[in-house]
Amino acid sequence: MKDHSPLVAHGVVRKPVVGAIAGLVALSVVWGGVAHADPPQDGLAQLNELSRQAEQLSETIRNAQPDLDAKLQSLSRADKKHSDDLAGLEATKAQLDIYQQDVDQYAAAAYMGGRTDGVSAILTASSPANLIDTLAVQRVVATEISEQMRGFRQAYREAQAIEEASSKSAADAKVAVDAAAAVRADLQNMRARLRKQMAAVSAGYAALPPAQQAGVVLPTAAVTAALGPIAPIPTVGMSGLVPNARVIVDYIMATYPGVKSIGGVRADRLPDHPSGHAVDIMIGSDMSLGDEIKADLESQAGRFGISYTMWRVAAHFDHVHVTVS
Repeated sequence: MKDHSPLVAHGVVRKPVVGAIAGLVALSVVWGGVAHADPPQDGLAQLNELSRQAEQLSETIRNAQPDLDAKLQSLSRADKKHSDDLAGLEATKAQLDIYQQDVDQYAAAAYMGGRTDGVSAILTASSPANLIDTLAVQRVVATEISEQMRGFRQAYREAQAIEEASSKSAADAKVAVDAAAAVRADLQNMRARLRKQMAAVSAGYAALPPAQQAGVVLPTAAVTAALGPIAPIPTVGMSGLVPNARVIVDYIMATYPGVKSIGGVRADRLPDHPSGHAVDIMIGSDMSLGDEIKADLESQAGRFGISYTMWRVAAHFDHVHVTVS
């Protein structure tokens, strides 16, 4: 493939001055002015100004990149904290269930066997030896159930504390992913503007006769470097996703760079998200992008093991929900 870049001045065919003026007049729309048949020297000044603006914009992009990197690192920490909190909450709930079963068994035994205090033992004992045995058993049972109740209360307090911590870390993760998505969107918009400016510089440069091309101050290599690569889509809750959900996340990230962020495992009253079988593809206000993603995924439902999707329904106007098997 031949290189037609304007950065190589001697490779451009000599054109009449009239053609150069026509090309620069067409570029006036990009520069934001009204189209006038300015003299070639005027067009050269405009071209140099556009090149200068491209340099400034590329510097803004470079300066914004560390902010995005910091936001993504903050998101990673918040996501890990929330993932750890969810795991701790599940472990504490499991321990609480064990204590609850023991307490329930004791309560059932007490109900079926009647009173279990010392007076009852004295009144029902068939002999002094039987009374001593009964009282000894009651003391052992009382000590054991007392320990079980202490464990139950402690596990309950821990579960409440971890649940509160999990709610806070979930909110922190959402703030972090939204912040990263906002900075990434700004970078994408600036890169789109820079591409237009670079295209305008290329077109204007090609329209000038070689004698004037020598007077153009072309954008440096740093401008081209500022065009990419596109930053990754911010994600949260990826730990614990089932394989089909993980495949969908990878597909979306490779296919739809305009997506704001992707969410996975989180606490919810329905089992889809907590079990890792669901992802939320956040698209902001870009409804056409949401329509495109929903149609694309549903057309490949068998490939991804999709059970159902939700889009353009209550609480689902800013993201496409996907549940997989």
